Amino acid sequence: MNTDQQKNIEQAIDDLCENLAWSWAYLRALKGFQSVAKSSPKSLDAYPQLTSCLYHGLFDILFIKIYNFIDSSKGACGFPRIFKLLRKYLPSDSELRNQIKTDEEKINNVADIETVRRWRNEISAHLTKSYRDSVFFSSERLHLSDIENMLELLEKMVENYSFSLLNRFNDTRNPSANIVQEINGLLSSQAEQEY
Repeated sequence: MNTDQQKNIEQAIDDLCENLAWSWAYLRALKGFQSVAKSSPKSLDAYPQLTSCLYHGLFDILFIKIYNFIDSSKGACGFPRIFKLLRKYLPSDSELRNQIKTDEEKINNVADIETVRRWRNEISAHLTKSYRDSVFFSSERLHLSDIENMLELLEKMVENYSFSLLNRFNDTRNPSANIVQEINGLLSSQAEQEY
């Protein structure tokens, strides 16, 4: 690859890494709320509107962020973009070109990614009549552990391309490592002051 191609690949990987770091942060924030709800529900009862707003907003943005990884629209910075660049830049017999096919299949076969796509398209990014349909909410349910498994898969894929192409590992999880504790501390200490 020439210098411009290398820069394009590095930018594409950086975009994926930034999206992944924010995705981990939003997931962990939701885990923080879940932790407080289990350990100290009165802490959340004191702020019902704020809790509801943050909880729903975090899910909306998390679904949008995860969708970014599979977005194939023009100008999007997800895996389809990096796959397109690699197919353009790499020789046809390159090992990474075979990896692209494997990774596309992995993405296409993860049922939870399709669920995220539906949430993003019908609720988070576009307000459709699905938001009034209780069947949608029960049939399209995702647990935080399901989302975490998706992020782990996406992270492995990003890291594989990053190491193979840039000889670099990225730290997308640690920037948000303390969010669960921060939310616990914030809401629990506030509740203690009020009681």
